[in-house]
Amino acid sequence: MRKRVEEVLDQLNIAHLRRRSVSTLSGGERQRVAIAAVMTLQPRVLVLDEPTSQLDPQGAEEVLDTLVKLNQDLGLTVILSEHRLERVVQYADRILYLPGPGQTPLLDEPRAVLQQIDLTPPLITLAKALGWSPLPLTIKEGRRFVRQVVGSRLQVVGSGLQVAPIYQSTNLSTTISVQSLAFSYNGHPALRDISLEVHQGEFVALMGRNGSGKTTLLKQMVGLLKPDRGRVQITQYGNTQHAIRNTQHATRNTQSTIHLDTRQAPLDEIIRIVGYVPQNPNALLFNDTVRQELDFTRRGHGLPSGGGDALLDALGLTPHADRYPRDLSVGERQRVALAAILVAEPSILLLDEPTRGLDYQQKEALIAFLQGEKARGRTIVMATHDVELVAQCADRVIMLGDGQVVVDGPVRRVMSESLVFASQINKLFRHPALLTVEDALALHSDRDRAIMDSRKW
Repeated sequence: MRKRVEEVLDQLNIAHLRRRSVSTLSGGERQRVAIAAVMTLQPRVLVLDEPTSQLDPQGAEEVLDTLVKLNQDLGLTVILSEHRLERVVQYADRILYLPGPGQTPLLDEPRAVLQQIDLTPPLITLAKALGWSPLPLTIKEGRRFVRQVVGSRLQVVGSGLQVAPIYQSTNLSTTISVQSLAFSYNGHPALRDISLEVHQGEFVALMGRNGSGKTTLLKQMVGLLKPDRGRVQITQYGNTQHAIRNTQHATRNTQSTIHLDTRQAPLDEIIRIVGYVPQNPNALLFNDTVRQELDFTRRGHGLPSGGGDALLDALGLTPHADRYPRDLSVGERQRVALAAILVAEPSILLLDEPTRGLDYQQKEALIAFLQGEKARGRTIVMATHDVELVAQCADRVIMLGDGQVVVDGPVRRVMSESLVFASQINKLFRHPALLTVEDALALHSDRDRAIMDSRKW
């Protein structure tokens, strides 16, 4: 067995992790160690359930490279379930698509299946809309089509492409103020001297590799963790439907403006202003039905029961209103947790990986919902690895690395300059004006519109 363990460590390129504690590993490294543990049993088939759902793009690539190596070098059969097809479709020999109860599954090579289904990655969605054939499965294949259409279906003349104005918040009202924040877990620094401000009505995405400090920063913002140094101040403007019960922890500039320092304020005061949906929805679910989860939240905030039907409907949860929450899928539980927080109508919403476990249809519905919440003036801060979600929703991206702010800027600039955290459409066109399928199709609609200088391709 010892010889087999050594062979597997070498095969998966993780021999350097041999003496490391698992708790110190990144998400991608932990997944590779888990795969290695299974491979010591010399299986013929390896089955994985969304192995990259909690990983950043680089960590996901490391895991998928490992699976490809096992498949090609050892002839191992790999079967994995995955919602983010853009990560895996280029590696698959076949796709089994399960449309739903009572509907006929599809099993075929990737292009044949993708051509028949509506819910596809952005690259495939754009390719189908523009009639590209055969469907490109990678950015490299897609760029061949982009070169072909220069001067024909898409006239490409660089100087004519107008980049949308760089986003700048016009609202100077700061709702979250983080000042010189530092925090450590058992002596290991997780946040290092972070200072930033979030303004009222902004949609801010926190991005970075696993272990960069995103979740820790969210927990500091809601007061679940207290800083070693520095502070977080939360501000609510205007009339609030629930008053802060213990005003000794709050200061007021005016009768309707409340400031809370999360170092001193009790959690029950903070959560009247800040709603936090953690990565694991089970942390919030402990009632017998979905509807009872919402009623429980309202009672805890001194609000009357009921009033959550519109929210259930908006999040597609009405059919599950009387079901036991923990019997639902991961994606459904994620939406129940979101509803249970929003039913109290906090002015600030913190989300940790909100698309985990969601298929494309559920994700599109969530995007529409979050865009609506932003339009209504709710401040949203979201930690995520989902670059497509960020491209469609966020105004601003704060990139964390090793517990520090590496980049803080408008979403179009930050994503277009990133090698790893860029959307598929941005990688395809390599232009800051193009992040989403909608961006690309809007420019394609008029062949007299300029897109890019063909000399740049």
